[in-house]
Amino acid sequence: MNIREFKAFFWSFIDGVGSQGSQLIITIMLARLLTPADFGVIGLISVVVYISNVIGNGGLNSSLIRKAKASDDDFTSVFVFNVTLGVVLYAIVFFSSDFLAHFLNLPQAEIYLKVYALSIIFTAFEQIQRVTLTLDLNFRTQAKITLFSVIFSGVVALVLANYGFGVWALIIQTVVLSSVRCVIFWCVIRWQPKGHFNMRLLLEHLNFGYKLLLGNLVDVAYRYMFNLGIGKFYSVTDLGFYNQATKLTEVPSITITAVVRRVNYPIISKLRNNNKCYFGNLINIASYITSVYLPISLWLSFNSHDVISLLLGERWIGASSFLSILAIAFFIVPLSNLFGNILSVEGRTDLYFKIRLGVKLFLAGLFFLIHSYGIFAVLFFIMFATIFEWLVNIIVSYKYFKFPVFKYFKRLFSIVIPVVISSFLVNNYISIDSTIGNLAVKLIASMIVPACILFLLSKEKV
Repeated sequence: MNIREFKAFFWSFIDGVGSQGSQLIITIMLARLLTPADFGVIGLISVVVYISNVIGNGGLNSSLIRKAKASDDDFTSVFVFNVTLGVVLYAIVFFSSDFLAHFLNLPQAEIYLKVYALSIIFTAFEQIQRVTLTLDLNFRTQAKITLFSVIFSGVVALVLANYGFGVWALIIQTVVLSSVRCVIFWCVIRWQPKGHFNMRLLLEHLNFGYKLLLGNLVDVAYRYMFNLGIGKFYSVTDLGFYNQATKLTEVPSITITAVVRRVNYPIISKLRNNNKCYFGNLINIASYITSVYLPISLWLSFNSHDVISLLLGERWIGASSFLSILAIAFFIVPLSNLFGNILSVEGRTDLYFKIRLGVKLFLAGLFFLIHSYGIFAVLFFIMFATIFEWLVNIIVSYKYFKFPVFKYFKRLFSIVIPVVISSFLVNNYISIDSTIGNLAVKLIASMIVPACILFLLSKEKV
């Protein structure tokens, strides 16, 4: 890895950790001012907006990044499409908000959706600026813009929550975040459509991107299926507990996944003709993820009660059992998502979509069979589902691209076994009277063995 690539990883990591970490801190502060039901409502209405944002991206960003020499016409065509689609999607949400509110069994959600969905338009306007910076591996600028936007919108939300605005504090937070970020991107990057709209070029990008879009759409629909299922089959309070436990586990998961995808994608695109370096890069990244993330996941799982009590307060203590299970489940997600880069770089977006669709439909069917057994059956099912999808991705990568599965598992097991043993001992046999001190010492001690393993592995060639 050269200096430029290292800086890209570093700033992408700062972007992910800074924005997700700041968002987590703000969410923790908001949780002390709002109720689990407030967060449950947001968990339900966010389904519609998140899916719309995925559609608005359309997978065209990856197509632009992948194209060797994208012209001004390429960028302009994709920009026009993104903005047009963003406006259309907002209009659909706006005019269907009454139906959606009744479907969600939340009559008040009609006005919530109309305001919350404004973020779709702002997100559509900033896509080209992000692509431009990603192509230059300039994640420093992205990190600064995102971090400022997250903190600014978080402060606005905290003020509103303190004055009793309830759910509106969370809705306005999202809209302010997307609008401020969009405005800053345009002021800083100063990109303007210089080319002409070209339908042929757009169709070229759509031909590549729509398969990624459909795959990502299936992923998001599947992920938010749990929000809808828990909200409708159980209660918005249970959904609030689920969402907060998910946030605590998703911060490292989403951060790692985003960093790896954004930086690793353009890098491995250049290595696609060198299988040894290509797969060696992926195995190394998987090793780093496991060494850093697994001890954190185990720490969260073993100490879920104290973590929830300390961070969110006693009213959220019901979320601790959610956290103990989901912390393990979400550890697998970044490892699984690594294989999506292989399919994308190889141009097999058709395979990407077929796998996503087949796996998610199978798991969705299982979910509707087991949901009647209670909320904990659902939580353990989520753990099973992440492992199942990971194994499917490994099998596909081996079958179609001759991915070295033996080397991959040999490397992972050399990390997983000592980390699990050391984490079990540390988290069960270290005890300090102070809750904060106890959690801090356990976390630090849990990272000692992984740090040693990483040092040893850094001297080994894959």
